[in-house]
Amino acid sequence: MDELRHTLEQAAGQLQSYHHLEERDTDALLEVIDQFQFALLGWEQLDDFAICAYAEDVTDQSAIALMDESAVLKTSLSSLQIELDQAFAEFPDAEWQAFIANGRIQAMSFYLNERRQMIKDRLPVELERMISALSVNGIAGWEQQHELTLTKLRVPIEVDGELQEVSIGQALNEAVNGKDRDSRLQAVRAIDEVCDVHADAVAAILNRVAGSRLAIYEQRGWDNKLKEMLEHNRIQEASIDAMLTAIDGNKNLYRAYMERKLKLAGVAHANWSDLETPVFSLSEKVDFAAAKTVISEQFHQFSDKLGHFADRAFAQDWIEAENRPGKAEGGFCASMPLAKESRIFLTYRDTYQDLITLAHELGHAYHNYILHDEPALAQQKGVSVAETASTFMENLVLDAVIDQTQEESERLAMLETKIRDGLKYVVSVPNMFRFEQQFYGQRASGMISAEQIKTLIAEVENDIYGGLVEELALHKWMFIGHFYDAEKAFYNIPYTIGYLFSNGVYEQARKQPDGFPERYDALLRDSGKMTVEQLGEHYLGADITQIAFWRDAQKSLTSAIEEYLELTEKHLAAAAKKQS
Repeated sequence: MDELRHTLEQAAGQLQSYHHLEERDTDALLEVIDQFQFALLGWEQLDDFAICAYAEDVTDQSAIALMDESAVLKTSLSSLQIELDQAFAEFPDAEWQAFIANGRIQAMSFYLNERRQMIKDRLPVELERMISALSVNGIAGWEQQHELTLTKLRVPIEVDGELQEVSIGQALNEAVNGKDRDSRLQAVRAIDEVCDVHADAVAAILNRVAGSRLAIYEQRGWDNKLKEMLEHNRIQEASIDAMLTAIDGNKNLYRAYMERKLKLAGVAHANWSDLETPVFSLSEKVDFAAAKTVISEQFHQFSDKLGHFADRAFAQDWIEAENRPGKAEGGFCASMPLAKESRIFLTYRDTYQDLITLAHELGHAYHNYILHDEPALAQQKGVSVAETASTFMENLVLDAVIDQTQEESERLAMLETKIRDGLKYVVSVPNMFRFEQQFYGQRASGMISAEQIKTLIAEVENDIYGGLVEELALHKWMFIGHFYDAEKAFYNIPYTIGYLFSNGVYEQARKQPDGFPERYDALLRDSGKMTVEQLGEHYLGADITQIAFWRDAQKSLTSAIEEYLELTEKHLAAAAKKQS
């Protein structure tokens, strides 16, 4: 921590000296860039360590304090970044081209060009520095307040005949995976009751996050609310529009799956949790040792490099998977760039979904592994591309398990797992993106009440679920943390971009397997040096601003749905025959 502070102070001082020079000293600027890169990697490792410590024990006050210190350091880092961006912008174009051709920084020229362009769309340096400083107790403070509020929520539900106060995450798990529909509905009702009590307070937080962001955009003169999101994802709005249009083209098929699922479950008046709960279940569990074997085998089958990486992650205990109380919900992968390692966090409960989550997070870790040999500023990948390796590994393992499953009901259970995950990205996330766009549009005119937010959610959700689901998840805006992210605007839709872009990569791997592992590693390595459009064109020969790419990227999912519908048609016919 002290070394980081010292490096940042030293770099800031040297940059001030650079600005006062009568002639541009590129060597001095290169030295500041080196210091900035060291500080950036150090902060990333510190911040991810703090997140890991908090996830290990959500009551650990020292971890919360470390997260606070990390946020303060991030402000200093952001201020230095702004100063550097300004220094880049001051170069005349010809001198700039000569500067980025320097061998010390050529590998990070994409990032430097990007930052040089961004600063031209920002406010004067001193105002941007003030925004960064105020964010600690402003938008970032509201994000942290949301996290603390959510962590303290307790939902009373009956577990094994005993009333227990559980976290919102545990209650949501019970709503989807409870032993029977009555217990699931009981969890749903309990969640709704608790959320109703706290809805106004959480609505105020969401309003402040959005209001802070909109105020900054207004000061910068930005009319397009998606501008920052597009920058962070290194993607064009035309590509997102094409993606959403391609998804809408399959809406009827996605609804057909939902209708079939509810029919198979025998549900007449559906609740949102009925669509999440599996109709078919796997008879066998998959313990952690078995998961390790499956992942290792499939990763090695793709490439020895990937397989050996996974073996190392397991052997060196990079994975915290223990099922115990006190841990945070969910799973994530933390990068430790100075150590050139990663850490994976999840709660492993011996389900196939946990196996897929583990493969997903190992995909993130492999992406980190490929990038850790690059300069720090060439490691900064777009938010959506960060999902490329994780979703790819998820597909790799899940499809292998499906292919090896011959018993029909077991196969249907695995198909259902694949489809449920896919619909999250092509139905749920796009819906939340549309909700956010409408919310931000209305927030520009004033505060929005909790009841108005629920109305917005209902309008968006009914577009796909209308006539199918009577009771929608009207409180989901309260516990989807991405809505409250201080740094990443519209942070839901990148997951859909990443999921489908990765599926596009996966389709190419299946069509052209020869030499693909090497091309795949190169794509990951260049993820910090290209836009999504450039990656698609260079490595896939695809124009992602066109609908065709995104339509093809859904083939893996639509094929699974078509097989599911075909197999379940037999189940329905058999059931009808028995009744007659």
